[in-house]
Amino acid sequence: MYRIIAILIASIALLCIACGEGNAPGETEALQQVPRNRTMILGLPQMLDYDSFNPYLPGVTSDTGFNFLFEPLYFYNAYGEEDNLLPWIAEGHQYNEDFTEVTIKIRPGVEWSDGHPWTVHDLVFTINMLKENAPELSFSTDMNTWVAEAIALDSLTAKITLNAPNPRFVFSYFTHNFDNGVPIVPKHIWQDQADPGSFPNLDIARGWPVVSGPYRLALSAAEQRIWDVRDDWWAAKTGFQRTPRVERLIYLPFGDETKWVQMLMADQMDSSTDLRPSNIKSILDENPNVTTWTGRQLPYGYRDWWPCALGFNNLEEPFSDPDVRWAINHAIDRRQLVEIGWQGAGEYSLLPFPGFPPLQRFFDSVSDLVEASGVGVHDPAKTAEIMQRKGWSKDGEGFWSKDGRRASFVIDVVQTLFGDITPVLVAQLRRAGFDASFRMTSDAYTRMSTGTAQAFIFGNGGSVRDPYFTLRLYHSRFVQPTGTATQYFWRWKNERFDGLVDQMGQTAVDNPALTGLFHQAMEIWLRELPAIPLVQWFHRIPHNQTYWTGWPTAEDPYINSAYWHRTWLRVLLRLEPTQP
Repeated sequence: MYRIIAILIASIALLCIACGEGNAPGETEALQQVPRNRTMILGLPQMLDYDSFNPYLPGVTSDTGFNFLFEPLYFYNAYGEEDNLLPWIAEGHQYNEDFTEVTIKIRPGVEWSDGHPWTVHDLVFTINMLKENAPELSFSTDMNTWVAEAIALDSLTAKITLNAPNPRFVFSYFTHNFDNGVPIVPKHIWQDQADPGSFPNLDIARGWPVVSGPYRLALSAAEQRIWDVRDDWWAAKTGFQRTPRVERLIYLPFGDETKWVQMLMADQMDSSTDLRPSNIKSILDENPNVTTWTGRQLPYGYRDWWPCALGFNNLEEPFSDPDVRWAINHAIDRRQLVEIGWQGAGEYSLLPFPGFPPLQRFFDSVSDLVEASGVGVHDPAKTAEIMQRKGWSKDGEGFWSKDGRRASFVIDVVQTLFGDITPVLVAQLRRAGFDASFRMTSDAYTRMSTGTAQAFIFGNGGSVRDPYFTLRLYHSRFVQPTGTATQYFWRWKNERFDGLVDQMGQTAVDNPALTGLFHQAMEIWLRELPAIPLVQWFHRIPHNQTYWTGWPTAEDPYINSAYWHRTWLRVLLRLEPTQP
C-alpha cells in the first residue's frame, strides 16, 4: 500500500508539471499551460527512444508519436461489415492489369509541420531510402524485395513498378491498420542524412521531428513525452478534418498494470495498454467513469489482429511429427482456458485468424475442413491413442516416454501476456501425460526467434482483410536452422503449401479464385497443424470518460482504441471533452 501511495504522489507531481500547474527546472519551463480537462494522459511500460524519433529502428522505437503523426496514404478499419478502406493522404490508386505497377494519386494541400508541401517526392524518397538501406532499417527488406522503381510523375502522382505481381502492395505497406504501415518521412529533412539508421530526428528547438499530423513535440524526456496540438494542421486548413479537441498528449513511460490500475481509479490516467481481465474488472468496479469497447460487460474489449497459438520448433523432435502435434491438440480444452484463465472474458479459436467481419466469408469456405479435422475436439483418449500408435507409453509417473526419452518441454511466454492462461494449459497437458512447464522471461522472444524455445505461445499477427497475410507467416522462406534468428518462427515446411500461398499473394482480394486457393492451403495446414490455435487475443483497454468521451465501442466501431497502433489518430479526431 505504501508503495502504491508513493507511486501515485510521484505521478501526480509529474502530471501537475505537464498540465501547466507548476514548472520543473530547465526544459519544462517553456511548456504552455493546458488544463487537465484538455489533456490526454496515457501509460506505457517504457520509452527507450526518448532522445530520438527515428521510426525505422527495429526493436527500439516506442509508439509515442511516429505511429500516428506520420500520416498514411490510407486507413483501414477491420471492424466494419464492409471493406473499410479510408483514403487519407491518397485520393486513390490504380494497378495495371497484372499488378506489377501501381499509380498513386495524392490530395493537394497536404503539408509537413514546418509548412513544406507534402508531395509524392516524399513517398518516392522514403521507398528508395529504405531500399538503399536494406536490411538494416524496418521495412527496408520489403521495399528492396518488391520495388523495382519508384518515380514521381508530378508532385501529386507517383508510379511504382514492382518486381513481381502484388495486388496487396499499397494495402500491405501504405495503409495503416493495427501495427501495420510504413512511415513516410519528409525528403527535405532526411535527404541530407548520410546514415538514416543513426539519424536521431529529434531537436525541439529546430522543430524536429517534422511530421504531417496535428501535434508538435513539446517535451521528450525519460520520464515523459508531451505533444501539443497545432492549429496549422493541413487537414484543418483544407477542411478535410477538424483540429483535435485533445490539446495535449502526455505519455508516461514507466509503470506496470498495478500502477495503472491505481491511476485509472484515481482519474490520473485516461487509458493504458490492454489489461488482464482481473485488473480491468477492478477498475470498472471502482471507477464508474471507466468503460471499455464492450462497456462494463464481458469480454471488456475487442478482438485484436493477434489470435494466439501454441507453437513449436517444428524442426526438432518430437514436434517435427504432426501426429504428436495432433495428440497435444486433443489434450487442450480451449473453453477451460477462457473460463478459468480469463474468467470468461474472451473467446477460444480453432483457426489462426482474427474473427473480423471481412474475413468471415473465408471462414465459411473452410467450415467443412474444420469440422472434418476435429481440431476443436478435446479428448485425452484420442491423445492416448495417437501416442501409443506412435510408440509412446506412460512411465511410472504417468508421462509419455519413448526410447528412454520423456515427452518433456517448456513453454516460453512473453512476460505479462499469458500468465493467466498458460498455467491452465500446462495443467491440461500434464493431465494428458505431457511433462510440460512454462517460463516467463524477458528474453522469451529471442528464444522463439532462434528456435531454442521448444514450445511457445505467440500471436498470428497477419490477416485483417484476407487470409493471405497470416498464411504467409508459415511459408518456408522464413524457416531458419535452430540457433539462427528469423522474423516468423513457426519453422514448418511444406512445398505444396508454399506454392498455394505464393499464388494467393498474386491473386486480388475480390478474385473468386482466392477462396479456392485458401481452401486448398487450409486443407494442408489443418492436416499438419504446424501450430495449435488457442484463443482470440483481446485488447481490454480502459476508456476513462471523466475527461473524454467518444471512444470507439462495439456499437460504434469506427476504429480500435489502441494508442500504440498506427490508427490512433482516428480516435483522437473523435474524442470530445466531457467537461465544457
